[in-house]
Amino acid sequence: MPGPNDLDGAADMLDPKNNPSPIPATGGVAEAMTRVLTAEREAQEAIAAARVEAQRILEQARREARTLLERAERTAGQVHGRTGKLAALREAQLVAAAEAQPACPDPGTVLDEAIARLAVRLTGGGDA
Repeated sequence: MPGPNDLDGAADMLDPKNNPSPIPATGGVAEAMTRVLTAEREAQEAIAAARVEAQRILEQARREARTLLERAERTAGQVHGRTGKLAALREAQLVAAAEAQPACPDPGTVLDEAIARLAVRLTGGGDA
């Protein structure tokens, strides 16, 4: 009769016909653990790859943003320069037009002349 420390019965337990456990005694747990560890490693690799790709996309977006900003600044500078030139040209045109006009008489003189004409009309317009 086998004793409690007798290993002769161990071989019978490894035989799938004698093992009532639903998990196979020969490597089933080890294979399951290997699959879990493999899946975990693959997931970690996928996460690392996604991080690298995200970093690449972020850097590309930053480069594109810098390019866009530089182009916008160049365009704004060009518009500002053209606007300044147009304003200077228009100012010169206005100054030239103003200089071509006859000088405006002194408002006091114009008023004095109008009062004199009115007085002449009211008094009969004569030499009196």
